[in-house]
Amino acid sequence: MKKKETFWLIGTISFVLILIIGVFGIDGLKFDAVTDINVHDTYYVIANIHLIIPLISMIFFSIYLIRMLRRNFKNLTVNLVFMISDITLILIFTFLISLVNSIRKIPGSTEYPPLSGGIVENAGNGWNNAYYILLGIQLILIILLAVSGIKTGLNYKQTKKDNGKKE
Repeated sequence: MKKKETFWLIGTISFVLILIIGVFGIDGLKFDAVTDINVHDTYYVIANIHLIIPLISMIFFSIYLIRMLRRNFKNLTVNLVFMISDITLILIFTFLISLVNSIRKIPGSTEYPPLSGGIVENAGNGWNNAYYILLGIQLILIILLAVSGIKTGLNYKQTKKDNGKKE
C-alpha cells in the first residue's frame, strides 16, 4: 500500500472518530453505552454500536466511492476498501429489509374490546413504501459491488499483463 493510501485511510478513520466523539461524546465509545430517543411518551433505547457501525460504513462508502470513480477504478486499494464498505452496507440493508418486512406482513390487529367486529386492516401503510425503497437501495449497492468487482479484476489483470511485458 502506498503512502498516499495510508494517509487517506488514517484520515478517514480520524474523521470517523472525531465525528463519533462529537455526536456521542467520549462516553459513547464505551461498549455498554446507549442512546435514548424520546418520541412523544415512548423511549427507545438503542445501543450506540448499532448506530456507529452504519455511520462508519456510510462514511467509508461515500469517501471511497468518490475516490474510486475519480481514479476510474485504477487504484486497487481504494477499490478493495470500497467493496468492503459496500458489502457491509448490503448486510445492514438486508437486516433492515427483513425488519421492515416483518412489520409490514402484519395483516391486521385486534381492538380490545372489539368495537366493530374486532379486526382492523392495516392495508396501504407506509411500511410497504419503506420496504420497496430499501430493496431499491440494496439493488443499487449490489450493482455497484458487481461493477466495481469487474472493473477491479480487469484493471488488475491488465496491470499484471503490463508488468509481465516490462520484465
